Amino acid sequence: MAVKTMPVSSGTGQYNVGWHDLLITKAEYGVWKSPDGTSKRYIDLWFDGYSDNMNLRIYEVVNKETGEEFKIANLFRYANAGILEVLQDPTGKRPIIQYDDEAHHLVGKRVHAYFYKEQKTGNEYSRIFDTVAPVEQEGEHVSWTADQVASLKTSAEKNYRRVHEGIRTTDGTLLESTPIVRNNTTKQDNLDDIPF
Repeated sequence: MAVKTMPVSSGTGQYNVGWHDLLITKAEYGVWKSPDGTSKRYIDLWFDGYSDNMNLRIYEVVNKETGEEFKIANLFRYANAGILEVLQDPTGKRPIIQYDDEAHHLVGKRVHAYFYKEQKTGNEYSRIFDTVAPVEQEGEHVSWTADQVASLKTSAEKNYRRVHEGIRTTDGTLLESTPIVRNNTTKQDNLDDIPF
């Protein structure tokens, strides 16, 4: 037997599954166009300490009832970026945030992002889920407490499981596609007579 050496793992954990506090270094808007001619706006984000291919793309999502875009708007709210002022809504029930959605306002801001291992290719590359959460902070117009951050992270994780792992029903089973409806009203005859 011989005396040998080996390097100690120098893994930083920067690609591990879970939440990561990320500093945005670059942000750019783009438009995705489908073959049928429809289009959808998105924003790409890049982060300090990560290669350019480890970016996050967030597509705009519009509330069907109000017509308001909320996915990219939440990014600005959670990053505390471009916020001009907080206005009172006419009903007085909830404040309205007025913000400038120019991408450069995101640069230098921090957000929590959820990393997961993608399963489509079988290579388990790390990817960033498109729902971010704020970091705990005191801002001029918007502040986030530890409890608020934890609640938003929990909500994002539920959304991740819904999108990537199916939906858990109230009895704990996993719903991955259309549920099977079992008809329990049929009369069962003596099954001992069935030859197979």
